[in-house]
Amino acid sequence: MKLQERRSTFNTSKGCPLTNRCRRILLPTSAAPAMGIWLLRGQLLLLLLSGLQRPTGSSEVAIKIDFDLAPGSFDDQYQGCSQEVMEALNQGDYFTKELKASRNYFNVWQKAHLTLLNQEKALPKNMNITHAVAVLLYSSNDNIRSDFARAMASAAMSPEQYEHSFCFKYLHYYLTTAIQLLREDIVRKNDSLCYEVHHEVKNVSWKAYTGAIIRFGQFLSTSLLREEAQKFGNETLFTIFTCLGAPLQDFSLKKVLVPPYELFKVVNMSYHPRGNWLQLRSTGNQSTYNCQLLKGNRRILKTKPCRNSLKTGQAEGPSRD
Repeated sequence: MKLQERRSTFNTSKGCPLTNRCRRILLPTSAAPAMGIWLLRGQLLLLLLSGLQRPTGSSEVAIKIDFDLAPGSFDDQYQGCSQEVMEALNQGDYFTKELKASRNYFNVWQKAHLTLLNQEKALPKNMNITHAVAVLLYSSNDNIRSDFARAMASAAMSPEQYEHSFCFKYLHYYLTTAIQLLREDIVRKNDSLCYEVHHEVKNVSWKAYTGAIIRFGQFLSTSLLREEAQKFGNETLFTIFTCLGAPLQDFSLKKVLVPPYELFKVVNMSYHPRGNWLQLRSTGNQSTYNCQLLKGNRRILKTKPCRNSLKTGQAEGPSRD
């Protein structure tokens, strides 16, 4: 459903009441007694959004987590520096090192690139082929999306960590600016500025409060159709009113991509044994970082090898050039 509404701005002095630096998560399973573990807040969304809800050896998981503003997430909007960042990325060897950080990354990127070339479709205004590849790659590959979610949640929690350990600088920039360019195209066409979308997460129970201000801290792929998002089993269904997300119909996808910096207010919720429902409404945006890549470039003349800290089957060690 497409809806039109003027977005409000966010007053940071009225932030989310959940202010602790970490949250306790209980993972009761049928294979072992209930355990209590502590994770940093940035890792909560990593656990939720990268498909890691079901640990090996357990047949059922019920995770209870709290909402917050995902302060550890890398959330650069590149405001006022988009062209400069693009030039810095193209002049440096960021893309080469990024491809080396994941064994499957090159093949997936090449496949998405060839798919777009074979379609011979005109790109949205001001977008280049790299923007389009970033959108298609992120929307179609679970492994890359999972690795990217991990990096955003836990590999860029400080400027230094971003510079040395965040292995998706190229993808993050092009995905962020692709959303922004698609939004500009919507405004030019006088189309709906806001969308009601849906996102379902299995085996996760969210703790939220009506009126709380939250953000996901990740790029969130959502569906325009509720029935496509909703599945059987223990689940949480989000109904999200986004005013910064971008529809992907230009890429033959019935999805809306929500950026990590969009703020939402919890306006309604209901809890049931077999599934919860939360309704969120856009209330502006918030970022900790801006133009961070350029700030790092002022200190170094050549990009350093990306020290991939992601412990997955797809990741390789650091590059050795």
